[in-house]
This record gives sequence, C-alpha cells and structure tokens, in this order.
Amino acid sequence: MGTEKQEELLQIKNLAISFYNKSGEVQAVRGISYTLHKGEVLGIVGESGSGKSVSSHGILRLTPDTGKVKSGEILFHGKDILKMSRKELQELRGNKIAMIFQDPMTSLDPLFTVEYQLNESLKKHTSLDAQARKKRMLELLTLVGINQPERRVKQYPYEFSGGMRQRVMIAMALSCDPELLIADEPTTALDVTIQAQIVELLKELKEKLGMAIIFITHDLGVVSDICDNIMVMYAGKVVEEGTSRQVFYERKHPYTEGLLSSVPKLDQKKDEKLKPIKGNPPDMSHVRPGCAFAPRCGCAMHICVKEEAPMCELDDTHKVSCWQVVRHEMEEQKR
Repeated sequence: MGTEKQEELLQIKNLAISFYNKSGEVQAVRGISYTLHKGEVLGIVGESGSGKSVSSHGILRLTPDTGKVKSGEILFHGKDILKMSRKELQELRGNKIAMIFQDPMTSLDPLFTVEYQLNESLKKHTSLDAQARKKRMLELLTLVGINQPERRVKQYPYEFSGGMRQRVMIAMALSCDPELLIADEPTTALDVTIQAQIVELLKELKEKLGMAIIFITHDLGVVSDICDNIMVMYAGKVVEEGTSRQVFYERKHPYTEGLLSSVPKLDQKKDEKLKPIKGNPPDMSHVRPGCAFAPRCGCAMHICVKEEAPMCELDDTHKVSCWQVVRHEMEEQKR
C-alpha cells in the first residue's frame, strides 16, 4: 500500500516511560523513535506488556500518576507536546489528536445518552450552536454507519451492541476532524466479523478525511489490510519496522516471525497446530542486559544475552534490531 511521503505530522524521539511502585521501577517504554506523516497509517503490534498502549497514551500525556516520561520528545507539527501548558493540551486532545480506547463496553458513560456524550465534545472544542451541533451529531453517526441516527442518538449505551458502541466511540473521536486518530486496540473486545467491519470503516474514513492513524493491536492479522507501515514492539523497544509488505513478506526478526506463526491461516489443515511463542514476556521491573527476546528465541547466540543488537537499516524503510541480521549483513559485505 504505497503512500507518497507527506509532511511530517508526528515525531517521537527516544521516548522512555517508566512506572514506579513499592518494588521499584518498571520500564514500560525504553527509548522508541518513529515518524508519522500526514495521511499515513502506522500499525504498532506486539504482545500485552510490550509498551504499545503506554507509548500511545504518552502522546496525549495520559500516563497515570505512577508513571513518568523519563526522556524523549513528542513533536506534533514540530512542537513538543511534553512542554505544552495545560491549556494547550486541552486544545490538542480530542481536537487535533483523538483517541479510541480499548474497550467499547466501558468507554461510554452508561448514565448519559449518546447525544449528551457527543454534544459534550462538540461543545468543548467547536463554536457551533445547539442546532448546528445536533446536525453534526447526526452526520457523524451516519458517517460511521449507524442507521436511524435521529432515534439512536437519544439512546443509552446499553441499548447498543459492542460493535455499535465502538462506532459511537469512533464518531466521538471524529467529531472535531482530528489530524491524527490513535486507535488503541479498537477491535479487541469484538468478534471477528465486527472486527473486519471496524477495520473497513477506519479505512474508508481515512480515505474520506485524509487523517493519519496509529493502529495499536496484538494481532498482526488485523493490521495487514489497513497499515502503510508496521512497527513491532517487544519489551518496551522497537525490534522491527518497515512497510506492511516488508514486515509480512520480508520479516527478519524472530519475534515478528513468531507473531505471524501464531496467527491461524485459512489454508491451515485441521490437524495442524498453531505455533505459539514459547516462554513468557520478560519482567520489566528487572531488565537484564542483552536482547530481551533471547530467552524465548530459537536462534539466540552468546552475544544476544550480553549485548543489545543495534538497529540495522536494511533499506530506507526496513529496520531490524537482531544480531542474526547484523551477522548476515556483515557476511554480505565481506563477499
């Protein structure tokens, strides 16, 4: 899915976020960097605990009180979000950058109608009068595929199915025409059919509105059809990044291979078992030297448990942090 390189919208530079408890420091995000262009869709994938959601919440400075941004910059149109005032942040959140949170079942307030909750966002971030806001609400619900919007807008969240609630959440996120939409596992609580519908909806909205999207998920199968670029995270770090095609068909990191091998395939035989990644993710409160994936990797070398591999640039878009790749590239250069 080729995208012409547009203007840089978001730049993350060496972002590190830690949480603190009685046991000490938990290093959730350990120095990640990436650039997102206007109109681009970036997929961030990895197991639970890899730092995907924490890094995205950090963009809007929604890190809980127990967390702290230790280092880095988050540049939106060249301006560092980490240095913004409270007023500037309020103008940014929901207006320029919007977010769809993980669970549609709990993201909407059950005590208020959909109309009240949509109206709240429009009232805060726009100068529309009551009549114009009502018209905008109906437009938004129609845009996300909710039939009979005049009737549905008066209803409470419990009267909607999981898929419809997620559509309402997307409508709320789009209410102020954001330049960037962060979708934090928007399909996790939904069945496979509804998942496909939500992904298709986001694709259509991206084409219509021209906004950039950060799509966070643990399932590579979900992002295959929507993302221009994919970033694979493990233990708070980026282990591989590239175009959607490169990550799916030219993947180099054993962890990326493991994620793809654990996804069921349509042509899979009935007696063929899935290949899960052995072992468990590391304890981020006790980060050991070397590659964090080494204890679970079938091709780990001695150096893997001692030193972390540098990010190896295979070409302009494809980068991998793995000693096997470094060794292969060194052997190629000798020939």
